[in-house]
Amino acid sequence: MKNLLAIFLMVFLFASCEGPAGPPGRDGQDGGITYWGVENVEIMSNEWKVQKDKNGDPAYYSYDYKIKDTDFNTYLDTYGDGLVTAYMYLDYKTDIEAQTPLPAILPLREEDNYQWREYYSYEYTTDGFVIFTVKYSDFILDQRPPTSHFRIVLTY
Repeated sequence: MKNLLAIFLMVFLFASCEGPAGPPGRDGQDGGITYWGVENVEIMSNEWKVQKDKNGDPAYYSYDYKIKDTDFNTYLDTYGDGLVTAYMYLDYKTDIEAQTPLPAILPLREEDNYQWREYYSYEYTTDGFVIFTVKYSDFILDQRPPTSHFRIVLTY
C-alpha cells in the first residue's frame, strides 16, 4: 500500500509542476521553396554505346541524356545546391511496375543456369548531361542492354 501511495504522490507531483506560460519567442523564418523537375527517359537497346577502358578494350555501355531546356535552369541550380536522383523502372508499364534508385544491381540467369549481374548507375555533369551506365559482372558485351526506362528527379 505504501508503494501505491508513493507512486500516486510522484505522479501527482510531476503532473502538477507546470507554471505560467512565458513570453512568446521570436518569429521564425519562412522555409524556402522547393523546386522540382522530373523527366522520364527511355533508352532503346540500340541507343546504348560501348565505352572502352584505359587499355582500349570494350568495358561497359553508356547513354548520355541531355536535360530538357525547360528544366535546364533548375538543373544548374540543382547541380550546385540540390539533389539529382535517378530511378530505374522495373517491369515498366505492367501491373507490377516498380522503381528502384540507382545504382541498382539486377541478377540475371539464362536457361542453362548461367548467372551474371547488370550494374546500372548514373552520373551528372555541369553542362546538363545525365550519363547512364550499364556494367556486366562477366564483362561480356556481346548482348546489348535491353530497352530501359528511367526517371530523373531534380530537387532544389
